[in-house]
Amino acid sequence: MKRISFMLLVFAGFLNSANAVQNQFEIQFQDQNQEQDQDQDERLQSGLLAVVNKSDDSISIIDVSEKRIIKTLPTGKGPHELIMSEDQKWAVSTDFVGGDSLTVFDLKTLEVARTVPLASLRGPHGATFLNDNERIIFTSGKAKHLGIANVVTGKVTNKIETAQDTTHMVTLSNDESIAYATNIGSNSISVVNMSNRKLLKNMPTLSMPEAINFRKSAEELWYGANKEGKLVVVDPETEAVLATWSGFSFPYRVLFNHDESVAMVPDFRKHYIRFFDATNKKELGTLALKKEAGPQGITMHTDHDIAFLSLNLKNKIVAIDIHTQQIIAEFPTGNNPDGVIFISR
Repeated sequence: MKRISFMLLVFAGFLNSANAVQNQFEIQFQDQNQEQDQDQDERLQSGLLAVVNKSDDSISIIDVSEKRIIKTLPTGKGPHELIMSEDQKWAVSTDFVGGDSLTVFDLKTLEVARTVPLASLRGPHGATFLNDNERIIFTSGKAKHLGIANVVTGKVTNKIETAQDTTHMVTLSNDESIAYATNIGSNSISVVNMSNRKLLKNMPTLSMPEAINFRKSAEELWYGANKEGKLVVVDPETEAVLATWSGFSFPYRVLFNHDESVAMVPDFRKHYIRFFDATNKKELGTLALKKEAGPQGITMHTDHDIAFLSLNLKNKIVAIDIHTQQIIAEFPTGNNPDGVIFISR
């Protein structure tokens, strides 16, 4: 009997020790998670997101720290892209599907400033601000043109013919001397002299080019070919192909991080985002998103290497740590979000 009691005491002591170790492990694990959450919160403790809602004809303005929509503003019909001036005074949506207009937002007051009608430049889509923070260059797929508009005066100042089908997205060279626009229906990139507003040439590409970005640090042109499912890097001067990656279904956009060392390409149909070493032309990895996520618009945090990616089929935006290739936060949107910007606050 004494032997049994002794064994029970030993067993009870063992259980107490095991429970103590488990409790200590759980506390350490919770502390690590809290520290990780704290680090993430520090990077996302301020700022706003704005995103177009294609099906709602609106933009949502989202408080990043509170992860909630704080305001909804109207756009023209069928907005697709949303861009912001470098000084963060203005944002502009391109009202692509039936709107045939640009909606200009005052980012100080968070109100609609004006609408710019585009009767002769219908189907505006891709756009980017010029360095003066007042003019934008945009595509008109229906008119086969590029346009330049002053968002302060609300006037279209220039029209540049590409004579190509479905002129869709546009990017600028480092000094803004050259504009490059993809033409989905003509399998080409239009190269435009911005000094005299004249077309220099139409550069042949793979089929259905859409996504495009100019890597300023290396003077490279990166574009996505939708039909072949490829990402292509070319020298815009010689038109030599510098790198190609395959395996995409719909390489929707191309975005670089702040020092342009990493390129990111979301695939709308395969529901992932792929990362590339832009300098050494090597693939870094893939982040698989939720099933049927439909990734579309993508933008950078102004201070950190965090990308914000709209999930068109999930009605949300995810924040992605570029270097860990992991989602660190989620934000609500309206219906079918696409173009997105981050606003410092």
